[in-house]
Amino acid sequence: MMMKPRASRKRNEEQKFNRRGAEAKIYFSTLFGIPVVIKRRDPKRYRIEQLDNALRSSRNRIEARSLLAAAKSNVAVPRIFHAGKYELIMERKKGILMKDAKEITPSEYRQVGKMLAKLHATGITHGDFTPANVMITKEGPMIIDFGLAIFSKDNEERAIDLLLMKRSIGKNYAHFVTGYKSLKEWKSVLKKLEEVEKRGRYHSRKAAKEEG
Repeated sequence: MMMKPRASRKRNEEQKFNRRGAEAKIYFSTLFGIPVVIKRRDPKRYRIEQLDNALRSSRNRIEARSLLAAAKSNVAVPRIFHAGKYELIMERKKGILMKDAKEITPSEYRQVGKMLAKLHATGITHGDFTPANVMITKEGPMIIDFGLAIFSKDNEERAIDLLLMKRSIGKNYAHFVTGYKSLKEWKSVLKKLEEVEKRGRYHSRKAAKEEG
């Protein structure tokens, strides 16, 4: 039986389980003294092994590519230190989740709207854009958890990002959407959002991927 290298065993001992997400486990640890988040996609025993391996690998790869593309477009996201087949190691910033903050200023809502606009302009839709996936740091808001992101400029995908945030922040959506209007195609996206809301239903990628 092959033993793990001593350094690898030590790193594992330092990992502290933080939470279980819809499709990954999150650990807090350090890497050369730097606080990091380790996101690990463990096997899903209820899925066929070959399919499970392909899905976990694909999602990990897309998440890494999304983070790199977002950072290249100057969207505040966690830096990646390592991308394995089923694991990502990213920087861990000090801050508070937007959903847990006692007060968010109109300026911060507008800033988050501008960040989403820039993300959409880059060709990325987040897939789970809620206050639970925006962190308020001393440098400003940061978008986290790209586990359901896809590369798409489809206006319905964009509209779903808006709808998820709109349903979460209520009247503050007015500030948020003001920032989002920095996107060149904002009128088309808002028109699509109206269509989605009128239908009274939408099928989120999150639900579809959890079922898969």
